Amino acid sequence: MTHVLHGPHFPVGGPVPAEDLVGREGYMRETAARLLDGEHLLIAGPRRIGKTSVILEVLRRLRRRGALTAYVDCLGATDVRGLGERLAASLLASLEGRDGGLEDARGIAAGQRAKGRIRFEHLELVLPVVKAGPAGRSFEGALDLPRALAARTGKRVVVALDEFQAAGRAGPRVFDVMRSRFQAQRGVAFAFLGSEEGVLEELFGHKGRALYRFAVAHDMAEAGGHRFGIDPADWLAYLKRKFAQKRMAIEESEVDRILDATGGHPQDTMQVCAALYHFMRDGSLRAVTADLVGVAFEVALRELERPFAMHWTDLGEQKWLQPVAKRIAAGDALYAARAEGDVPRAEVLRAVTALQARGLVTRISRGRYEFLEPMFAEHVRRLDSPAGIVRP
Repeated sequence: MTHVLHGPHFPVGGPVPAEDLVGREGYMRETAARLLDGEHLLIAGPRRIGKTSVILEVLRRLRRRGALTAYVDCLGATDVRGLGERLAASLLASLEGRDGGLEDARGIAAGQRAKGRIRFEHLELVLPVVKAGPAGRSFEGALDLPRALAARTGKRVVVALDEFQAAGRAGPRVFDVMRSRFQAQRGVAFAFLGSEEGVLEELFGHKGRALYRFAVAHDMAEAGGHRFGIDPADWLAYLKRKFAQKRMAIEESEVDRILDATGGHPQDTMQVCAALYHFMRDGSLRAVTADLVGVAFEVALRELERPFAMHWTDLGEQKWLQPVAKRIAAGDALYAARAEGDVPRAEVLRAVTALQARGLVTRISRGRYEFLEPMFAEHVRRLDSPAGIVRP
């Protein structure tokens, strides 16, 4: 008897399956259609709202429709050769239907016997990438692969470049080289994803930059007029169904309580719901209550403490970001004169601009800002009073 292993009931910490992409169906259909039509898309948005999960599902659907696809996480590449090899490896996996094709090609190019097989025409395409030589030439060869594949197969090629702003750290003039190689590619569509919205806006929106107007903004964070692009009604339907699958009940009032606490942030909401489900399962409880939501919130906040602490440390690398962030989290006036040694007025503006560029805060009215992620704001508020517990 074969047993099917399922993932967590409320998945957190990585890409999630299609059935747990709450409220994204319309966005995914439109994204797939536009990429299949050859449109280049810029998908920017705050961190941890599901951009990677969405694009991986879109690529899966496009492969089912006959397209060749590649997914590259630019954060993992330390130089241009590594970035190019990630692109080549993903394209080969799409062609061969398996991973490891690049290692086989590298071995064949070096005169070794490969562990697996790779078709000759595929090897011919990737030779410029895998052969030893100048890193820049290898990188350019990888960037030419999508065009070559589209021309040879007659299929649409779709390339997703995740955390695209990080590609600039791989070497000088990376974006200039990309634009020169990408702009004349027929049969290829690119999706550029990233969480540092300010950087991406400058790359694609400022005249004189290499990628100026190369891609069309396709915002996921505010789709349908909802923060993070998810209608609360979709959360209600999803959570009722998920808890019912485990013979548990949740009412609309408690769903509202969860969304008020998380702001509807996709991964934070999943984190709270996972904690809630585990607590109820272990206690053989059947109905969600306000007290249970409060307990789950505290558990989830503790679970998020490590990544939140890392983000906070990153803010400390730039002067004034932490004190201004604390002021925003507390809802205090940004420019109020307090005491000697306080943040200079000009530095407040610079800090707010930097926090916006990082996708952490948003403007709600003149001189007033708030954190996009309420649970991170709560973490910041508790930094100076760690014993304080405030339930949602």
